[in-house]
Amino acid sequence: MMMTRRQVRLAIRPTPGPLTDGTDAFPVLPPAVGPAGELRYDNLAYACEAGYRPRFLDLRLPPQTEQPAPVIVWIHGGGWIYGSRRRLPPHLFAASPFEQINRAGFAVACIDYRLARETDLAGMLLDVKAAIRWLRSHADDYHLDPRRVVLWGESAGAHLAVMTAICDKLDGTGRTGEFLDQPEDITAVVSWYGPADLAAMAGHDPDAPSEEVGSEHENPAVVLQQGGRWTYREMSSVTYGHRPAPPTFLAHGTADQIVPVAHSRELLTRLLGAGNTVEYLEVPGADHVWLNAPSVPDIVAQSLTFLSKVLP
Repeated sequence: MMMTRRQVRLAIRPTPGPLTDGTDAFPVLPPAVGPAGELRYDNLAYACEAGYRPRFLDLRLPPQTEQPAPVIVWIHGGGWIYGSRRRLPPHLFAASPFEQINRAGFAVACIDYRLARETDLAGMLLDVKAAIRWLRSHADDYHLDPRRVVLWGESAGAHLAVMTAICDKLDGTGRTGEFLDQPEDITAVVSWYGPADLAAMAGHDPDAPSEEVGSEHENPAVVLQQGGRWTYREMSSVTYGHRPAPPTFLAHGTADQIVPVAHSRELLTRLLGAGNTVEYLEVPGADHVWLNAPSVPDIVAQSLTFLSKVLP
């Protein structure tokens, strides 16, 4: 395999170090090369504190370009109680969104975060912020553009993406992870069918199982609230919709049985009312995870078109 400029610059760590070294304790192996020439670095530790499990991300880099790549932080769904960076819902997996995003010149960092029986919503948001700082601190290593960092989430991951961008409840509190000198600001957000009103979610019993989770007898919003100290209002992105927000792309299906489309409509109204830049895509007849949507690649393409307009 021909070495690229990106690989030469990266310091590969083939062997582990002492655990007290934090994220540097974990090996960094040479990347695999995907079918389109993308580089795939797996199992990169972005946060590691004593007493907590390490958190990892997988990084997909587009084929070598002269300019550093903007990076999309992909936040998985699963109702805050399931999920992994390694898994997409079957319908999304079949559409290969990461390959499409890489072809557009973006890097994709798929992150894990602690779930609702490990931490509360604050801990999840702190994990996302730690990943952002890690990526910025390693921008030169992986040929990333630290000025262009996008949060892109689906379902519960979309909720975390928007909350990371606009919630001010964690301002002034301590951080998890490393590289505390790095900024946590976001350049843009893509939110696919994300919950925005957690009180409404707590009172909503889906009529059908989702492809993402299956048949779930617990209400995920109730589990999330019971595991922490924040109220439903404090956990809801609509509560913070009056605040300045980075450019935001909201997309939702009108037939979503898991997260009703009213969530994105209300968030849109609040963000626009505050003078924020927002674009909204409503997909007629589409259910959760874009089941019954005419074309998932078209939705990905419209999301990327929005990013091409708002990124510097």
